[in-house]
Amino acid sequence: MPNNVSTDCIHSLIRCIYSVLYAQVNKSRKFCCDFFEVPLTTYIPHAFPKKHFEIDDPNVVLRKGTIEVNFLKAFMRQGSFKTSHPGTIQFQGKTNPFTDGLVCVKQVYELKDDGTTIIRLKGRHELEKLTTECNCLIWASILLDLTYQFVNREVKKRGQPLHPIPVLRFPRSMIAIVRESSMEKVFLVEEWLNQDDSNGRKFLKYVGNHFPQSCVRDTEPPEAHKVAEFLIFAQHVQWSKTGRLAFTSDYQGAGDILTDPQITSNP
Repeated sequence: MPNNVSTDCIHSLIRCIYSVLYAQVNKSRKFCCDFFEVPLTTYIPHAFPKKHFEIDDPNVVLRKGTIEVNFLKAFMRQGSFKTSHPGTIQFQGKTNPFTDGLVCVKQVYELKDDGTTIIRLKGRHELEKLTTECNCLIWASILLDLTYQFVNREVKKRGQPLHPIPVLRFPRSMIAIVRESSMEKVFLVEEWLNQDDSNGRKFLKYVGNHFPQSCVRDTEPPEAHKVAEFLIFAQHVQWSKTGRLAFTSDYQGAGDILTDPQITSNP
């Protein structure tokens, strides 16, 4: 057997093995996990986070339990670098903070050279990318609370505004690390967003991360446009009150819950 295997052949073999090991599972599966709660805190003047979110932080609440994920493609939603799947979660000996145990289970992916085939990452790389997402959630929740603190001060000075101010929040979220010796896997778990068009809970992109302007289509109801206007206003407040340090972008969500934010910062 020849031992002068070409480099292209080796790379092709590695990609094949990599995709087999971390290929998408097309059925439901239950996992035993450790769950690390993402602390969505309020704004404290002059006390922005000093370090990146880490699961081994002593202030991070640890829970143990199981999660069952429905991986059927019919229920999967694919974003630019994450997919989301419906799931149910149960905790050992603790109250379940998720309504009816329903959750949205997110996992990161990369694309093969063909630009369409999904490749799953090893758990350590998933954890690195998902903790960055958690960091964005923490900052976004702080900056949103900063906005509401500013609004509340102005209301006390000037009185109630003519139109109601949208009351929004970010979802309860956890990092789930699978504790099975046969696999290395990490998920981001968020509370399930009920999307009922009759109650105005359609999932919408309000503001993107390129321009400070609404992404809401003209055909959407007035309430959606009011939320987008408020979030654009929030960006201006955040940029000003942080001394041009940071503001939240890529505002999207359903009903009163926002999800998947990005943080635009300087530097």
